[in-house]
Amino acid sequence: MDKVQIALRAQDFHESLRVTSVFGPKEVAFEHTLLIGKAACLAMHLRGLLYVDNLSQLKYVAASLGIPALELPAVLRVLEDVAFVSVVKSGDEIKRVDCRIPEFRSGYDDLGERWQQLKPTEVERAGITSLADLYRTPASLADFKSSLGGLSKPDFAILKDVMQSGQLLNIQPVDGQQIVYTPLAVDGNPALYLQWVKRFPAEVQSVMKTLLDHQGLALVDPRVSGAPALTDAIGTGVLMPVQVNGSTGAQRFVFAPKGGLKPEERTILDKARAIVACIRYGQGFAHGRSIKYPRAILDQLRTFKTFRKGHPDLFTQYGLLIEKLIGHPVDEGGGYWNFRVNDTPENIKALDVAIEMMEHGESPTAHIDIEAQKALLTSDAYLSPISTRPKLATDVAASTETKAEMIRQIAKIARGMASHE
Repeated sequence: MDKVQIALRAQDFHESLRVTSVFGPKEVAFEHTLLIGKAACLAMHLRGLLYVDNLSQLKYVAASLGIPALELPAVLRVLEDVAFVSVVKSGDEIKRVDCRIPEFRSGYDDLGERWQQLKPTEVERAGITSLADLYRTPASLADFKSSLGGLSKPDFAILKDVMQSGQLLNIQPVDGQQIVYTPLAVDGNPALYLQWVKRFPAEVQSVMKTLLDHQGLALVDPRVSGAPALTDAIGTGVLMPVQVNGSTGAQRFVFAPKGGLKPEERTILDKARAIVACIRYGQGFAHGRSIKYPRAILDQLRTFKTFRKGHPDLFTQYGLLIEKLIGHPVDEGGGYWNFRVNDTPENIKALDVAIEMMEHGESPTAHIDIEAQKALLTSDAYLSPISTRPKLATDVAASTETKAEMIRQIAKIARGMASHE
C-alpha cells in the first residue's frame, strides 16, 4: 500500500479515536497506528517552526491534540526516528525541540514507512487498508467481511467496534442491504451518498479516486466531463462544486468530499476550496496569460500576503476570495488591482490546506487546531487550557465477540498468576 496513504489513514485513526474513552482493544490492536497518527498530527502543527523551547507549552499543545504528556516522549521519538525533530536534553529533561518538518508528501511518506517498520498487527493492516478502500467506495457488509477474510472472528469484531466508535466506518441499510461506508468521505447527507453509490456501483470508485488525486477539477476537464455518476452526484447534492465567475465565463470546480470535521475546520476547508478553485480558473480559463506554476502563486500569497503584481481581472477571477473574507482588493492604478490576504490564523491555515490540496489532492490539515497553532507560535508561555469547552469522551460500544475476546485475554493473565502460586 502507498506509504503516504498509510500515514494519512493513521492520522484519521488518531483524529477520530481521540474523542473516545480508553478501551483495551483499541489501545492494543491499534497501538502502532495510533502512535504514527499522533506523530503525524503533531508534525503538521510543528511544521514551519524552527524550534520549541518551552516544554510546558508543548505539553499543553500536544494534550489539546489528543497526545497526553506521558505519551509525548514516545511521539517525539517517532519524529526523531524519521529526522523531523531533534530533541535537546539536559540529563533526562527535554530543553528544546529543534524542528525540520518536510513538505506534505515526503513527510507522510516517511511516516508511512515508519509504520511499516513497526510491524503493525494484522488488525492494524486490515484497518488501514479497509479505511483507504472505503474512501473510494462503500461496500456491502458481506463484501466488507470477505475483503478481510484473513481476520479471525474476534479480530474482525474488534476492528468493527473500534472503527465504528470513532466514526471511521458506519453501517446503514440501503434498500434492505447493509452497506459499510466511512463518514469521512461524505460532506453532507450519507443517505444521498449511499443512494448515489447504489445507482453507480461501478463508476463511483473511479470518480472518487480521480477527485481525491486531483482536487478542484473543472467540470469540463476530460477526466470527469460527461461522467454520468458525477453529473448525478452534483444534481442530487452529493457533491457541491465551487463556481468561479471569471472573465471568460463561469466555471465550476469539484472536490472530493471530506467529512468528520469540526465547524471551524469546515470553514477552513471551504476557504481552501475557494482558493484552489480560483487558482484552477487561472490555470485553465484566464483571459490573458494562464497560471503555469500554481504552487508558486500560493506560496507568494502565503509568504507575502499579496500577489507579486496587479491583475486586470482580479474582481472576476478572485472575487470569490473577497466574498469569503479571505482578502480584500488593493487599487494599483491603471485598471490593475492586487489582492491582500486578511492575515488571520484561519485564512493562513486555509492557504496551507490549499497548498497541500494542490500538491497531493487529499489534505489532512483541515484537522489543524487553530488555537494550538497560535499557542506554538506565541513567544509567551502558555498558561491555560486551549479548549474552553469540555469534551466528553465517547465510550466504545463493544460487541459480544469483542467482550468475549477481552475476557479471554484477561483469563490468560489470571492463569499466569495462578501458575506462580
